[in-house]
Amino acid sequence: MIGDPEKLRVKAVAPATSANLGAGFDVLGVALERPLDSVEVEVTDKPEVEITVEGIGSEGIPTEPSRNTAGIVAEKLLEISGRRCGLRLKIRKEVKPGRGLGSSAASAAATAVAVNRALDLNLPKLELIRFAARGEVAAAGFPHADNVSPAILGFFTVISSYKPLKVISLPPPENVGFVIATPEFSFDTRLARSILPKTVELHKVVYNTGRVATFIAGLTMNNLRLMGMGMSDSIVEPARERLIPGLSDVKEAAVEAGALGVAISGAGPSVLALVDLTEGNAERVAVAMDKAFSRSGVESQTICTKPGPGARIVKVWRV
Repeated sequence: MIGDPEKLRVKAVAPATSANLGAGFDVLGVALERPLDSVEVEVTDKPEVEITVEGIGSEGIPTEPSRNTAGIVAEKLLEISGRRCGLRLKIRKEVKPGRGLGSSAASAAATAVAVNRALDLNLPKLELIRFAARGEVAAAGFPHADNVSPAILGFFTVISSYKPLKVISLPPPENVGFVIATPEFSFDTRLARSILPKTVELHKVVYNTGRVATFIAGLTMNNLRLMGMGMSDSIVEPARERLIPGLSDVKEAAVEAGALGVAISGAGPSVLALVDLTEGNAERVAVAMDKAFSRSGVESQTICTKPGPGARIVKVWRV
């Protein structure tokens, strides 16, 4: 048994993320420059994990550690540490839950990074991704890593293997920007996964494989038009389209306003549009997407953002 650690309080932040990016279901992801969740972790004498949550959507987030993505991560890391202590988590949400922007992953990633420092575990980032993915079970029922990988590593990530977990980090072209339209309704990630087809026709697999390859080619060649071409999905998005009123109109409006590619963000209902920042049309795309949702009777909010860094520590106190 390891002795009591130095009593620390650590604050970390982690970004919203968008997964799939079209055809890359459970494989592709990107960290967004904003918004960010923050988590303060304090080492305590009481041998348990305590959680408080504030901020956007906090009223619907459970504080029992076993039902909270951050709580699961904290409990698992505390368990492997062998420490005779507890952890107090203060979560501040800026990534709205249930909107397909990796809200649960942001909290899990920030917690993993903060606890790693607070307990002096010195775990590498791949291990932190593994622990953060286990937290995703609380939100999605499955330890998928397509959100937590970019939330920890930043920018674009590709999961090349789940067993064993292998993640590739890719830097973005400087002119990559995103417009995100978020409808004022949400649905559970479990629902969005439950309606997916159990079998897939071979020609659709071939189509999606080509699109993912095109997106990665565009990313590595700094060719945003190729990236946009790759943001098309013939398997998952058609199944989820009925959950998002006006989706086809929103996608069409975004392209007409200058977007290079459009896809459901994660499980939805947010919609992500790729734009070239040098063309200066992000605001026009945002207005077009908002108006398209309005035509379907859906209120929405839009933000303009770009790829950003992953989870990081912003403050450490000794208590």
